[in-house]
Amino acid sequence: MRVEQIGDATLYLGDCLEILPTLGKVDAVVTDPPFNAGKDFDNDSMTDEKWICFCQSVANRCADIGPENVLIEVGKNDSGMRGAFGKNFTFKWTIALNYTNAMRQGAVGFSNWGEVLWYGGKCHRRYMDRIDAPLENTIKDFSHPSPKNVAHYSKLIEMFSDSGATILDPFMGSGTTGVACAGLGRKFIGIEIEPKYFDIACQRIKREYDQLKLFPPDAPKAKAKQEELDI
Repeated sequence: MRVEQIGDATLYLGDCLEILPTLGKVDAVVTDPPFNAGKDFDNDSMTDEKWICFCQSVANRCADIGPENVLIEVGKNDSGMRGAFGKNFTFKWTIALNYTNAMRQGAVGFSNWGEVLWYGGKCHRRYMDRIDAPLENTIKDFSHPSPKNVAHYSKLIEMFSDSGATILDPFMGSGTTGVACAGLGRKFIGIEIEPKYFDIACQRIKREYDQLKLFPPDAPKAKAKQEELDI
């Protein structure tokens, strides 16, 4: 296991099933787990039975560290994570991420949205428009087969955590959740099992913190009170 500390981000290279039991409490889990869809970067060697057991093990370990909210981006046919987290957490809502610059292939054609399942207790901020991802928030200079948009994950983190909260991503990939946390003043814990993508995540998160030092965010401006949503 390798551990890197970059700003308020703690990054672990290793198996999340081994690392999760060593962590303390976190405020939220925000992640895009593998779908076991037969991709070369996925858990394509798992049978359906092993995949269901793996998902349940992850859900059990996440429950042990007590997050208030869990946000999981899933594939359209991924019953593993849905079922496992549904046994450990209270399902609240399905959130659609609007992809304005890409199309996803599905069983009956193409779509331009991603599905995020919300399990937990409280929405801290409500957005009254679509959760879009503008083109400039895509990955341009880091290689990953399934990159995610910083804009999407920034809004999810703002919605389901307070400033200063600790966010966990047990399937960190190229570090999009960590980049979003750095820009929003959240602490971040990321776990990635693939060394190549772990190194990419370290580079991206370090670059984000370096940019924040050069170009710190503007002083906070007065904002209209956001309605808290309890469902």
